[in-house]
Amino acid sequence: MRKTCLILACVFSFGLLGGGYDIRLNATELQATQEERVITGVVTDTGGEPVIGASILQTGTLNGVITDLDGAFTITVPDGVSLTVSCIGYEDYSFVLDRRDRYEIILNTSSEFLDEVVVVGMDNRQTRRSITGAISTIDTKDLVQSPVANISNALAGKLPGLMTVQSSGEPGADASTLYIRGVGTYGTTAPLVVIDGLPRDKADFDMLDANEIESITILKDASSSSLYGIQGANGVVVVTTRRGGGNTKPKISFTIQQALQQPMRLPETLSSYEQAIYNRTVDFNDGQPMRYTDEVLEIIKTNADPYLYPNTNWFDVVLKDHSWQQQYNVNISGSAGKDNRVTYFVSGSYINQGTLLNHEDVFQSNFGVRSKYDRYNFRSNIDIKATKMLDIRFDLAGRFETRIGPSTSFSNVFNIITTRSPSSQAIFNPDGTLAAGSNLEIPYQNNPYGVITESGYYKNITNVMYGTISARHALDFITKGLSIQAFFSFESNSQLNRSWSREFEQYWYRGLDQNNQPVYQDYTTDGQLTSSTWRSVDQYTYYDVRLNYDRAFGDHKVTAQLLGNRTLRNLTASEYMYAYQGLSARATYNYADKYFLEFNLGYNGSENFPPGRRYGLFPSFSAGWVLSEEPWLNMPDAVKILKLRGSYGVVGNDQIGGERFLYLSDFGPGGGWSGIFTGGYYFGTTNGGTVTNGGYNETRVGNMYVTWEKAKKTNVGFDLSLFRNNAVNFTLDYFYEMRDNILTEAGRVPDYVGIENVAPRNSGKVRNQGLEGELNLNFQFGNDFSMFANIQATWAKNKVLENDQPTPAFEYQDLRGYEIGYDLGYHAIGLFESYEEIENSPTQNFGPVIPGDIKYQDVNEDGEIDPSDRIPIKCYSVPTLTGGFSIGFNYKGFDFSVMFSGAIGGTARLFPYQSSIVNLKRWTPENHNAILPVAHTTANNTVLSDQNLMKTDYLKLRNVEIGYTFPTRWLSKIRISSARLYLNAQNVAVWDKMWLKDRDPESAGSGTLPYPLQRIFNIGLRFDI
Repeated sequence: MRKTCLILACVFSFGLLGGGYDIRLNATELQATQEERVITGVVTDTGGEPVIGASILQTGTLNGVITDLDGAFTITVPDGVSLTVSCIGYEDYSFVLDRRDRYEIILNTSSEFLDEVVVVGMDNRQTRRSITGAISTIDTKDLVQSPVANISNALAGKLPGLMTVQSSGEPGADASTLYIRGVGTYGTTAPLVVIDGLPRDKADFDMLDANEIESITILKDASSSSLYGIQGANGVVVVTTRRGGGNTKPKISFTIQQALQQPMRLPETLSSYEQAIYNRTVDFNDGQPMRYTDEVLEIIKTNADPYLYPNTNWFDVVLKDHSWQQQYNVNISGSAGKDNRVTYFVSGSYINQGTLLNHEDVFQSNFGVRSKYDRYNFRSNIDIKATKMLDIRFDLAGRFETRIGPSTSFSNVFNIITTRSPSSQAIFNPDGTLAAGSNLEIPYQNNPYGVITESGYYKNITNVMYGTISARHALDFITKGLSIQAFFSFESNSQLNRSWSREFEQYWYRGLDQNNQPVYQDYTTDGQLTSSTWRSVDQYTYYDVRLNYDRAFGDHKVTAQLLGNRTLRNLTASEYMYAYQGLSARATYNYADKYFLEFNLGYNGSENFPPGRRYGLFPSFSAGWVLSEEPWLNMPDAVKILKLRGSYGVVGNDQIGGERFLYLSDFGPGGGWSGIFTGGYYFGTTNGGTVTNGGYNETRVGNMYVTWEKAKKTNVGFDLSLFRNNAVNFTLDYFYEMRDNILTEAGRVPDYVGIENVAPRNSGKVRNQGLEGELNLNFQFGNDFSMFANIQATWAKNKVLENDQPTPAFEYQDLRGYEIGYDLGYHAIGLFESYEEIENSPTQNFGPVIPGDIKYQDVNEDGEIDPSDRIPIKCYSVPTLTGGFSIGFNYKGFDFSVMFSGAIGGTARLFPYQSSIVNLKRWTPENHNAILPVAHTTANNTVLSDQNLMKTDYLKLRNVEIGYTFPTRWLSKIRISSARLYLNAQNVAVWDKMWLKDRDPESAGSGTLPYPLQRIFNIGLRFDI
């Protein structure tokens, strides 16, 4: 909305009156008898946000100015006149000047919400009223509320149709996976990312600073994404960065934030005594000798000898309870030159994140042990109106990242401390050396504390630079509304990875000898420091030419675009360059802002497919009808806008796995697979031994028909706006997608054919459908108090129709007809309660079975549990229902908001670790209602079954914020135009029903324990000068 006002204000100032802010038309002559005054002020909305590009006009004249990026203005007018303040999306406000020289003006939102301009792809802009596709948009105000380092994590629960899943909290590597309208393929699901009209890597999006973003738009249906053709099937994330304008002198904005980070959830672990009792139980159930005597148990219980019988909580040793995060940002914007023909926006930011590893004080002369994440972002967006016909744009942006961590990686550190028992070793021996073992367990290779303090570290440096130059020239001399535009963009991504590692000194303490002297057994000694280096430089070039047409003929308005583009990408790790090229066309028709038609066509190709089959045609069509504009429907006055819309189209997905040129056959040495060629070809004998040679064979037969996935998408929706001031807005969409040509691994090839495998083929087919809706409420009570509420939800469910699965021996083992994420496993029907029940049940051939072990269903009723009894079970899947709810208010400069998000329908397969406190809740003769089976070492309890699955449904208090905007009359004395102090928190609390609470349910599908998601408490200050 603010951007719309800015655009129209620029047109007003340049096109109508031709010059700058002071756009008086001989005001002295018009008001010669009155004294002129200089009036200043600021225009905000009901939420206290500045209204950018609002027009301040002396009523009845053309004397006016435009508000800048802070909503501020200065105007010279005669005394006693009336001023009118207006901006699209807000109600006009008029007032008569009194004796004040400064005014604070609050504009109410108008009912014309659907006149807001939104970027819809390929740098095209439409009003919401005219949009016929399915899109969702979020702006800077909502993004900066989340004190996160990765912008993808700021989107959780805020946009209908968009689901985010964050699987790790590791600084610099904590991006969320994005799903648009669920999962429509068992291939690659990543959406296309477009920044300022150009395709980019998702990492370029993830690492953006929220303060440099104007808006993020999600394109969800085919009519919105078919322009991207071969890359649009998974949806498109369109990012528009901020641009300058609105003020002649530079306006500088500062943001300073300091945050404390805490792990959302960590495993609760057993003590050494509890672990010993549990181990004795396992020994008893396994029929093995007890590994601990009663005397040893007493020593462990009383902690009488902490070196030989330690009790170490490795989470407490290796991890801190918090770390720090700090963020700084400065933005400079304005205009320059004659008639303000040059506008600019320059941004710079810095973020530093500490980690949870407990080693700040450790630094040695020959190597250091540190772990942190640093990032610098910069952006410069410059627009030049070179002539009345020519506009030029220069954009330059980039980032510099440094990630430092343990040489063994963060994931391995968490794997070590998760699987290491408390009795494995002490931290230090009596003489202060690192401990390697104990009397309770054999020595481990590395002391976990030594891993993070003595074994070295890695350093990853990433430098990304990308620039864009574009020019737009009006061709009105040919026909009014015609223009041509050209884009050229270049990106360079360089990475330097260096690691330093070594073996470190640690000893196994064996106790005291007969002279009461400590005895140590060498385990490892300090090794030589070794290093490794890896470099890469990836380059990316994009260019296109666009012919645009935009013209109105009375009530008829038409727009059109024809675009040709090409992308070249040269990756260090690839011998061959990646290349895309194609054409796209777009046409829209609008009659009286009541009836809308839109047609899009993409014709795109990729060099990754066979010659002659590299291009595809991707058309879409959509229509909209604003029923509330029909007089014959006699809509109630409360209905401001009611619009129906629908679309159908075809889009593609060329992300068909990591392999390239699947249409080519491969050749390699023989003997590399299990088959008749194992050991190589036979060449006789020498000295009684067999002579073989691997030779060469066809390792893969190419698929000359390999192609992209194809998605046929249908969308039907409506938009409803009720009451004055846009108080209630409701949107509902139904979507249906049929995805075919999904790349699927072919079945095994018999050995006698002489090849290892054949290339995958496009034989998969998935159906995905669902509903999504959003309700926005905005209420204004007088001039001092306003409140809002928002609720949005998405339900999406898929079904696999074809997956190239060989015909199963049993019909019930066919995975077709189930959701993506199902696999064959056993259905648990409880736990055995007695040996008598075991004897009277079908035989389970997975090892010894005792009371408390898992009991499985004999599906084919043959008296034996074997692979033929496996059925489809939901092993892992993303949630089917996601949503968010937020509510907030503003009162006299104070603002407060709270936001929840949740998910239903997800599952994960997890096992408790040996030191998990959950092991105390296993089945025992006294606890027959346990979820977990008896403590017993047997494969019977670890085969894939629904007993090991957990529902990951959750409700999360995602964000809370309270802030105060200082009155401008306080700030003017210190030359600050606006200032806001705020406190916010991210990932405040989570509620779920997982029985294994060792991680956040959002990251439950990540398998081994990941770096925990972070709870963030943040304080920030933003001020403008």
